Amino acid sequence: MMLRLIFPDDWQPERRWIADLVLGQFLGLQHETVFAPAGQARIEAAGRTLALADAFFCGERTPQGEARAWRVAASGLDARLCEPEVPVLFGSAGFEADAGGNAILSLDVLGSAFFMLSRYEEAVSAERDQHDRFPVQHSLAARRDFLERPIVDEYVEILWAAMRRVWPTLERKRRNARTLVSCDVDLPFDPACGSVARLGKRLLGCAWRERSPRAMVAAAANYLAVRRGDQQRDPYWHALFWMMDVNEQAGRQLTFNFIPVPTDGAMDNAPRVDDARLRALLRIIHCRGHLIGIHPGYNTYRYPEAFARSVATLRRVLEQERIGQDELGGRQHYLRWDAATTPRLWAEQALSYDSTLSYPTRAGFRTGTCHEYTMFDLAARRALNVRQRPLVVMENAVIDAVNMGLGHGEAALAAMQRFKRLCHQFDGDFTLLWHNSSFACDADRATYRALVA
Repeated sequence: MMLRLIFPDDWQPERRWIADLVLGQFLGLQHETVFAPAGQARIEAAGRTLALADAFFCGERTPQGEARAWRVAASGLDARLCEPEVPVLFGSAGFEADAGGNAILSLDVLGSAFFMLSRYEEAVSAERDQHDRFPVQHSLAARRDFLERPIVDEYVEILWAAMRRVWPTLERKRRNARTLVSCDVDLPFDPACGSVARLGKRLLGCAWRERSPRAMVAAAANYLAVRRGDQQRDPYWHALFWMMDVNEQAGRQLTFNFIPVPTDGAMDNAPRVDDARLRALLRIIHCRGHLIGIHPGYNTYRYPEAFARSVATLRRVLEQERIGQDELGGRQHYLRWDAATTPRLWAEQALSYDSTLSYPTRAGFRTGTCHEYTMFDLAARRALNVRQRPLVVMENAVIDAVNMGLGHGEAALAAMQRFKRLCHQFDGDFTLLWHNSSFACDADRATYRALVA
């Protein structure tokens, strides 16, 4: 069945992009988009019409008034949801069908999806943290307490339920849930194994903060072993191989993201990928069947020359090492991301996907979805040939006391497993980032094993 989407003739690039995402990429439905000088947004097919709320594109750029909720089943829709009630971002609660089979959906699904997926709220906000990142506390999702549910995926399910009421024979594409595991190799080597001065700092930390003589002995032993050439005694380096072992046992492919070129002396602490030890590591990763990704340095997220130099360097090294992959994607260092600039940089360098979009201090659904999607250039008003692979869980966001503060053990594992269940409930991607430098104890290793299993 061919669906015909009819929109008012304003915001055409934005309307076409979000319609193609929701109906095409997410639901897999055949459709065409047309624009008319006047009239209500609607879907038409087989002599029936589903009228759509159009609040966002008609001028309601931010949700107005008090937070609103809709108990969807009360309107006669059977939709796959996280909870019986969903927050209403744009439009209003409600669905009505008439005797002729036509219907009206009062929730603005497409406008709300555009707001979340394009990161429109970040582009129009001046709020930034000390790393020039949009702060989670200023996001609508955090302020209205829906960051921990994939609201766009729920909205798509509501739209699908409404469409099935109008066209009962309509079929959608099937999607398979995935667990996608990655490691940003910010620190391939433990700094404490690199110099006497840094070892001294580590020993002081073990004595003062941890009060652990055992940790002091281990740090000193690791330092001496590495200085004698035993790189496997470096805990950060050893963790890279342990992570490969664990994922191979689970039948998973792991992606390691590398900083090709340091761009900031204080923030980019990894050596260039030209380093002989890293070149050898790249070969091992490839031979073991895992993937290599890019982790552009601290000062690349809105700097075209630095970004291009990073991509060119990694591609050169991969070519010289005869490492071929079907795709090359990755994630911005420090999760620095600018809605008006960063997507275009990834597209201009012909990268396959970016997986930056999560908040550094809280796990959850920054874009409102656990599915990959084609990104949009808000400045140039056009779809881009690069995908966003939203990051759902970064270990530090859950564990660290300054973030969600769930610590090492059962509470952190339970929270991460809940996110995994939610992603798979919507046949989506549970994207997990765990740094090789973040295995502080046996509980972290147990948590990691459980998540990748």
